[in-house]
Amino acid sequence: MKLQTVLFVFTLTAGGILQAAERAPNPFVTHMFTADPSAHVWEDGRLYVYPSTDIKGRGYAKMDGYHVFSTDDMITWTDHGEILNAGQVPWGREEGGFMWAPDCAYRNGTYYFYFPHPSGTDYKSTWKIGVATSTSPTSGFKERGYIKGLKPMIDPCVFMDDDDQAYLFYGGPNQPHGVKLKENMMEIDGELQKLEGLDGFKEGLWVFKRNGIYYAIYPDATKPANEMRYAMSKNPLGPYEHKGVFLEGSDVITTHGSIVEYKGQWYIFYHNGALSGGRASNRSICFDKVSFNDDGTINKVVQTLGVDQH
Repeated sequence: MKLQTVLFVFTLTAGGILQAAERAPNPFVTHMFTADPSAHVWEDGRLYVYPSTDIKGRGYAKMDGYHVFSTDDMITWTDHGEILNAGQVPWGREEGGFMWAPDCAYRNGTYYFYFPHPSGTDYKSTWKIGVATSTSPTSGFKERGYIKGLKPMIDPCVFMDDDDQAYLFYGGPNQPHGVKLKENMMEIDGELQKLEGLDGFKEGLWVFKRNGIYYAIYPDATKPANEMRYAMSKNPLGPYEHKGVFLEGSDVITTHGSIVEYKGQWYIFYHNGALSGGRASNRSICFDKVSFNDDGTINKVVQTLGVDQH
């Protein structure tokens, strides 16, 4: 079932003229709790976000499925419904749950959806990176197994370089890793490499490229709220040069994000606890503008609630 949320957002200018705002308010998904957003712009020109799903009152262990959201104007967002849940993963843990931060990639007419999920009751030692595929970015995903040869860690990010080489990034505390993927997008090509230069790395690695520079963004372990740091490199597998914090912590313990360019503007997608009073297991996805300096470094992001009028 599809649920479409249409937002008509208006602001009053200094001259008293009522005009439409340029974006949806934060959080931009309000009918359910969502976290860990992975944002992509596909060939149809729409922006798609693949988050994890928090279930009210049930905690991280009970996260059990994934929805997809999309927009073509940053104002109106469509919930395309659930695309995968733990019950559709035959190799997954019998108890279900633990469907944590996902990602999606596209190659030659196929969308590849990557998700972390344990295969046993002892989830910490049995994490795997599962793969589901579809010819649509929003439906019809079929589970295809998991990627062999990886350590038991979480939060996959699949980056497609300009030469059509795919890379898988993932990790855990102090363990950021990357590796090339074969053309089938389901097998690693070479040895897993630990990425150097990601100071304070905790989890949630995301890699993107701008003006020939590779960026790695990731949450650190700052208390009481994780902050988002970044590093820069001339090579997707590093070594990277740590640059510091560009997104401060919000009202929940965790942070997790992705950066994408859409219609000439760069955005970061992340989550906060604005709809739940800061409850760590009831998070909501947001987005804000990202700007860069002439040398490629990232300016501090201004987190907004409601409509950004700048």
